[in-house]
Amino acid sequence: MDKFDAMQRFVLVAQSGSFTKAADALGLPKSSISSAVQGLEKSLGTRLFHRSTRSITLTQDGETYLPQCQALLAELDAVGSQFQRNPNDVRGVLRIDMPSRFASTVVMPHLADFIEHYPNIRLKISSADYRVDPIKEGIDCVIRVGELDDSSLIARPLTQYRSLNCVSPHYAEQHGVPRTLGDLANHKLIEYSHTLGNLDAQFEYMEGEKVKQEPMPSSLAVNGTDAYLNACLFGLGIAQIPAIGVESLIKEGSLIAILPQYEAEPMPVSLLYPSRRQPPKRLVVFMDWLQLIVAETQKK
Repeated sequence: MDKFDAMQRFVLVAQSGSFTKAADALGLPKSSISSAVQGLEKSLGTRLFHRSTRSITLTQDGETYLPQCQALLAELDAVGSQFQRNPNDVRGVLRIDMPSRFASTVVMPHLADFIEHYPNIRLKISSADYRVDPIKEGIDCVIRVGELDDSSLIARPLTQYRSLNCVSPHYAEQHGVPRTLGDLANHKLIEYSHTLGNLDAQFEYMEGEKVKQEPMPSSLAVNGTDAYLNACLFGLGIAQIPAIGVESLIKEGSLIAILPQYEAEPMPVSLLYPSRRQPPKRLVVFMDWLQLIVAETQKK
């Protein structure tokens, strides 16, 4: 068996945590996956997995070998695809992670055009609403809204989104609408946090070039963008939401924009992908397409 095929099978087993799932993904018998990994272990002179009747986990050598395999396979894939110029020749699986609201409001409305133009690219889009590890989970690129952590990933800025302060008509009827920062003490803030930590709720706003925060009461914290929007729609408090996701709801009367003089700092939107000398063609065309879609969306 070709060593690169064996490496690919090893990577699939490591990512899925299962020989059976790796076999199903490739449409091969489980025995062929197992024998490929065993052959790879024999050639390397080390065990790559701890095996038990219930689970398999990477050994320390397996943990070291996995990112090296992923980088080598990605580089080989990129080299093989760099001269693809006909859209029908650009092919393969492209795994992308993005926030659920970004997927529903920006990507999905236009995705049919991309699929029609590149019919041989198979997209797998996840909307986890938590910070995935692209390298560990085998994801080609991620879209992130907000400030970026220090990372080994390459970041490609897409745009910046204004944030609007919003409440539902029901909330306004029940509690009134704050007019000043001082009024916020008598209202509830819906918190959005990836970690759902123990920090006090803070209403963020810009004062000139400075970011300020005003402490607020809160009864609810969520870590998903859909849950955050729905909590606001159901009248559970004030939310600070990217304008692109709520402007239509404000226009139709489902939400009310408040405190326009106290908008939060604009949120950067970035596309991140693992560092490599030459990304595969399918990733390049998707990134270029997404950049164009985001720019067109911003003009509306």
